[in-house]
Amino acid sequence: NPQMDLKSLDSQMVNGLAVIEAIYEMPEVDALLKLTYRINNEGEIEVTQAMTVNKEKNISDMYRYGMQMQMPRYMEYSSYYGRGPIENYADRNSSTLIGCYQQTATEQAYPYIRPQETGTKSDIRWWKQTTRGGKGLEVMSDNPFYASALHYSIELLDDGKDKAQRHFEELIPVAYTNLCIDQIQAGVGGVTSWGEDAIALKPYRVNYGDRTFSFVLKPIK
Repeated sequence: NPQMDLKSLDSQMVNGLAVIEAIYEMPEVDALLKLTYRINNEGEIEVTQAMTVNKEKNISDMYRYGMQMQMPRYMEYSSYYGRGPIENYADRNSSTLIGCYQQTATEQAYPYIRPQETGTKSDIRWWKQTTRGGKGLEVMSDNPFYASALHYSIELLDDGKDKAQRHFEELIPVAYTNLCIDQIQAGVGGVTSWGEDAIALKPYRVNYGDRTFSFVLKPIK
């Protein structure tokens, strides 16, 4: 959870598009994050997040690289084209098939005895998050991505080293739908329950380095 300090915020019109650019410093990991939003007159938003790091630094791996959006709770209906219907991750997805699926945010959370990451789907081509009547947003990207929608925040599922939340039944759902859109997410690991093999194998880790992720948010009327 590195600190993010806003250093600049600019907006301009470019070729008929509204372009907004924000630059953040992340001093704890010695990196810069540039967020660019390009908005057309139909309400579509192209979002690009570009992280530039100091390659001289020895910084730990990340769990994921992407963004999250807190949407109204009633926008809890997900439909997507990707791997499903159960949750699946980079190192745990060979048993899931690519297809079109529909789920609610409530259905996507698996009640593990100890609360933890849950609900993510991999190899997503498009993802729609809507009301029961079908109004909402469609997420698209040039490359397959990861996504999930839950009535739980990331911090609620994993509250840090102390792990005060010992059982899933103790969690109080949040009053919104938390949509996560990730370019990449670390595998779950678990080859053994101790030592180096407890975390994901090297091919499924998200290393500290320069990264760029773009996707489009399209309104569904």
